[in-house]
Amino acid sequence: PKFISAQRNMSRGKIHGSRSARSQGSFMKIIAYVVGSVGLLVIAYLHGQSEEVAPATVRDNDRHQTRSSEENIERPSTLAILQLQQARASTNSTSLDPTLGFEVLEQLPHDPQAFTQGLEYLPIPGERFIEGTGMQSRLREVDIASGRVLREVQLDPQYFGEGVTVFNGKVYQLTWRSFKAFVYNLTTFQRLETKTFDTEGWGLTNDGRSLIMSDGSERLFFRDPATFAVTRTVQVLDDKRKPVQSLNELEYVRGEVLANVWHSDRVARIDPTSGRLLGWIDLRGLHPSRNPMARGEDVLNGLAWDAARDRLWVTGKLWPALFRVALVGRPPRRAEGGG
Repeated sequence: PKFISAQRNMSRGKIHGSRSARSQGSFMKIIAYVVGSVGLLVIAYLHGQSEEVAPATVRDNDRHQTRSSEENIERPSTLAILQLQQARASTNSTSLDPTLGFEVLEQLPHDPQAFTQGLEYLPIPGERFIEGTGMQSRLREVDIASGRVLREVQLDPQYFGEGVTVFNGKVYQLTWRSFKAFVYNLTTFQRLETKTFDTEGWGLTNDGRSLIMSDGSERLFFRDPATFAVTRTVQVLDDKRKPVQSLNELEYVRGEVLANVWHSDRVARIDPTSGRLLGWIDLRGLHPSRNPMARGEDVLNGLAWDAARDRLWVTGKLWPALFRVALVGRPPRRAEGGG
C-alpha cells in the first residue's frame, strides 16, 4: 500500500512539482526502502546475531581519534562550534567556517535492527533517548548505556515513521509520505493528536518555540507546535547560493540547526534565521563496519544533543553502535600530487 500511495503522489506532482532533483531523490528513496526492505531486515537480524561491536579505533588521524574513558567523562562535544561562532562574530565573516571533524569519546550499543529516522535526548533521570524508526516503524524510549528498548509503540503498517522531537511534554513523530504527524504524551506514549501537512516528512527538531521540519529538499519549515501550521520557511543555500538538498535528520545545537545530508556522512550547520550554510561537519569513518549487503542504506541518520552537559551522540540506520563525539578542527589535507 505504501508503494502504491507513493506512485499516486508522484503522478499527481503533489510533493514538489517541477523539482526534478528532489523528485529523483524521492524515487531513489522509494526504490531503496520498498524493494530492499525485506533484505535489509534479514541482514540487520544476522548482523545483530553475529557481530559484536568492536571498540572504537583510530581509522583516520586526519578526521578523528579515540581517547581514554577517563579523559572523556566531562569533555564537551560542541565547543568547536562555539569557537567558530565567536570567531565569525568578531570578523563579521560571511565565508563558510572551516569543516569540523570529530573524535570518538564513547561507544555504546545500538539496536542493529533499528532503521533510525530520528533521535532525541531526554533530560530526565536515567539517561534515555526517544528514537523513531522506519520500515518496522516504531516510537521508542531507549536506555542510552545499554541500548535496551524500555517501551515502544508500533505504527500501523501503512505508515513509515520518520523524524521525532520532544516539546512541552509531548513527542512529535513524522511519517514519510502519509502527510501525517502523530503527537504522543511523553509519559504514557498515548497518542493524543494527528496533525496533517502537505509535503514529505523527513527530519524534525525544535528551538524551544517552533518545530523545525525537513522534507528532503533544501527547505526547512518552522511550524506552530499547537496547530502544525507553517509560520515561516527558509531555503538552505551554500556560499555560492546553491541549494543544499536532501536535508534529513535534524538537531538544534547552540542556536544552529544541524542537518545530516541523506546518503552522505556530512552534517550541515545552518543559520535558522536566514537558512545560510555556516559550515560542515565531516563524519566519514565513524561507522564501525558498514555492510555492503545493506545496499547502501545503513547511513548516518541520528543526532542527539544534551545541552546541559554538552554531549553529542551520533548513530545511523541499522548501526550496531552509538557514538558520543567531540567536534574538532580538522587538519588541512595535503593536496594530491603535492610534496
